[in-house]
Amino acid sequence: MDFSESPEHRLFRESVREFCRKNVEPVWIEVDEKGVIPTDLIERMAQAGIYGLTISEEYGGQGGTFTEAAIAGEELAYHGPALSIAVLFLIQASWPYVLQLYGTEEAKNEVLPEIAKGRAAMGISSTEAHGGSDVSDVRLRAVREGDEWVITGEKSMTSLPTVIESLRWGGGWFTIARTGDPALKHKTITDFFVPLKRNGVRDPTISYRPWTEIARRGLDTSVITFNGTRVKDHYRIGEVNGGFKIAMEGFNLARSMIGAVTVGCARWLLDQGLEWIRKREVFGRPIASYQSISFRFAELAKELEAARLLCYKAAWVADRYYFHKDPSVSLSDVALYGAMAKLKCAPLAVEIGMEVSKWFGGSAYFKEVPLMRAWLGAFSYVVGAEGTENIMKLIIARTLIGRDLV
Repeated sequence: MDFSESPEHRLFRESVREFCRKNVEPVWIEVDEKGVIPTDLIERMAQAGIYGLTISEEYGGQGGTFTEAAIAGEELAYHGPALSIAVLFLIQASWPYVLQLYGTEEAKNEVLPEIAKGRAAMGISSTEAHGGSDVSDVRLRAVREGDEWVITGEKSMTSLPTVIESLRWGGGWFTIARTGDPALKHKTITDFFVPLKRNGVRDPTISYRPWTEIARRGLDTSVITFNGTRVKDHYRIGEVNGGFKIAMEGFNLARSMIGAVTVGCARWLLDQGLEWIRKREVFGRPIASYQSISFRFAELAKELEAARLLCYKAAWVADRYYFHKDPSVSLSDVALYGAMAKLKCAPLAVEIGMEVSKWFGGSAYFKEVPLMRAWLGAFSYVVGAEGTENIMKLIIARTLIGRDLV
């Protein structure tokens, strides 16, 4: 068993780190303050081979692995710990990959190269106001009319509409819709790629009302209304009424990288704390010399190392399943370790942020000390983004104990 990174992974990490030092570190606070990720930054991420990393070379991407995506996500989060830039990256590393797995060739050839160039983005449109975590109870309707589907209804927390509108080509959403009897729950769900802006042209039948987020700003979330939006059948992802499992697969992949992104945020927070306790003097001594501080730092450093190992285990499992076709690894393993990584890493980042803020004292409460920007970014994954803590516990319990008992 070898815990060291391969030479290729070390070189890749250093290249991402160098990109982040030049392009992310100088602007992350401004992005969080203004709530806008510059389009030129997205295009530079694409030129550097980061944005849309897991898209195959066939469609203009890098053909990167999920371990490489975890490396990139961790570094983007460390150098931009408010997380909006890092989370934009992880969304593009997960949901376009699902389109690549299950979409039609026509849709893949049209959409994926534009994402790989940084000219488009793909968000996720799943959550509805009445349902929350119950994806099987979606009410957004998709009715077939010839070679088109007419989509009507509302989603309550849909990612990236203003990002999509700002990009040159545009993009759209992995959208989960009801295509049959609602009483059949997950058996009548179908997935679609629904363009908001396609080849520079905006769909007038789609409207949205942005939420005002308390953090992770720049990665906008909105209430989306589809007013009889027409989508060609070639934008359907997977079989009719076979969309539930595909959607769950997308969430699994996203969670496998959420661990890495929140670990990057936690690393930054703990490094801020380490620098502070070494130089801050109270009663004539650095506060690191007091065991109440140094022992707590030791505990958090230990937990961070454990979390980091788990997040890379989740990425490794995803690689074994998708790229190596390892028969000893199943899709349920991908779900299990993705849920474990999210459940471990995001709360730890929040815990570290709280503790480090206490070390800083009253100054941590002001925007001039940017700890809260990172703390609140990680907090978004504790309160529910990509699944609540209880859903992660349910996935883990059902996998390890058995669905018949849990």
